Amino acid sequence: MATMTLKDVPDELREALKKRAERNRRSLNQELLYCLERFVGIVPASQDEDKAWLQESQAWLKESEKSLMKVWDNSEDDVYHELLQK
Repeated sequence: MATMTLKDVPDELREALKKRAERNRRSLNQELLYCLERFVGIVPASQDEDKAWLQESQAWLKESEKSLMKVWDNSEDDVYHELLQK
């Protein structure tokens, strides 16, 4: 097997991968390999992973909607208030 080195990895990306590896009980190296294999299509996603991704996406959408409604549902802003009344 070959060895690769990643350079200039942003701290945020490294931390996200590290947390993901811990969640999946893998080493950082194993998690990186798994993510790369999924990305290029060598390893298909399991139904559990698809379900988890869908749930996470729906949670983000719900939170986004709440934030938007705080902006849109503002009686002090006549234009948006009128649109909501229709």
